[in-house]
Amino acid sequence: MRHTILLAAALSALAFGAVAQAEDPFADAVEMRHGLMLQMATDMGKLGSMAKGEAVYDAAIASRSAENVAAIASVLSMDQFPAGSEYKAAADSFALPAIWATPDDFMAKITDLNTAAAALKVASATDVEGLKAGMGQVGAACSACHKAYRQPED
Repeated sequence: MRHTILLAAALSALAFGAVAQAEDPFADAVEMRHGLMLQMATDMGKLGSMAKGEAVYDAAIASRSAENVAAIASVLSMDQFPAGSEYKAAADSFALPAIWATPDDFMAKITDLNTAAAALKVASATDVEGLKAGMGQVGAACSACHKAYRQPED
């Protein structure tokens, strides 16, 4: 599953990369991180619907979605955030310059996400209460990084 997600994200980035590269040298990196975050948001949406009672808890769907979140978290690195690809310098980027000013803290936040996503994998397979607890940890990790390192959208 992890390889499928990564392959899909890479192929979508490559499909637009040749044209975008001529215009913006960071287009591929920005497109890749957008794709990864979009997939993570999709899976978190499924999990969130179950946690809120908007969808019936399904252990198989919850486990698969949590595995996807963990797989995406595991590949996040500075590779998707090359220096110069920040907000207003690269098209469609919301990355703040603080990423490159404090890369150790940025990577620590990614480590926190990995820890929370690993816990979510275990918790999501138990029951809806476990899912809720795991969602809280992942949500806190996402929020901590986005508050420090992502420009809010208008």
